[in-house]
Amino acid sequence: MGHRILILTALTLTATAPAPHKVVRSTPALDFSYEWPVQAVAIAPLDLRFYTDAKKALAEAQKNARDDETSATKDNRPFHQHFYSMQWSQAGQSARLLSLQSELGIFEGGAHPNSVHGALLWDRVAKREITTRSLFLRSTAFQALTRSRYCSALNAERRKRRGGENVDMPDFNACPKYSELAIAITDTNGNGRFDAIEFVASPYTAGPYVEGAYEIAVPMTSHLIGAIKPQYRNAFERQRQ
Repeated sequence: MGHRILILTALTLTATAPAPHKVVRSTPALDFSYEWPVQAVAIAPLDLRFYTDAKKALAEAQKNARDDETSATKDNRPFHQHFYSMQWSQAGQSARLLSLQSELGIFEGGAHPNSVHGALLWDRVAKREITTRSLFLRSTAFQALTRSRYCSALNAERRKRRGGENVDMPDFNACPKYSELAIAITDTNGNGRFDAIEFVASPYTAGPYVEGAYEIAVPMTSHLIGAIKPQYRNAFERQRQ
C-alpha cells in the first residue's frame, strides 16, 4: 500500500502546475527522499527517468535497511536508521541545453555517512542526454583545453586544505581521471548562457573523507568557446573576471 501511495502522489504532481517532483518515504528503518527540479519535470522522458530511478533506489534502500536491521538484531548490536537523499538541481540552461548536478547523501549504518556527486546534460533538440565532451568539435579537445587548468586549481585547493604544504598522500596525490568526476557546464550569473565548467570530486576521489568534496570551476574562455560545435556555441559566453 505504501508504494501505491508513493506512485499516486508523483502522478498527481505531474498533472498539476509545474513544480519540482519529490519521492519521499520515512520509516523507523529508512529516511528516503529523491527530488528533481521543475526544469527536468518539464521534459517528459527525463521526468520519467528520474521517477523510475527513484523507485529503484527506494526498493534497494529499503532492502538494505531491512537486512541491516535484521543483522543488528541477530548480532545484538544497535541499529541506526539509514538515510538516502538524492537532490538534483539546475546548474544552468539555455534554449537547447539543460545542465543538472546531483548530490546523493547516504548512510547505511557504517562509520559515517557519505556523499556522491553527479551531473547530467540534456539536449532538448536531440531529445537525449549528451556528454560535455560531445559539445566540442574534436573529441580530444575538451580534456586538452581544460586538464592543465583543472589539475593546477585542484592542487592549489589541496594545499590550502592541507595547511599550505605539499602533504604526501600516495592515494590522493594524482589528478583524478575525468571519468571519476561529476562534470557540469554552469551558468553562474543566471543569464541563460554557460560561462564555466565545474568539476566535482566526491569524497575519497581527490582526497580523504575528512577533506570533503572538491569543487573546481574552470571559466569559459574565448579559446574554449571557439572549440565548441557551432550548434552549441551560442549557449556559451566568456566568463567575465
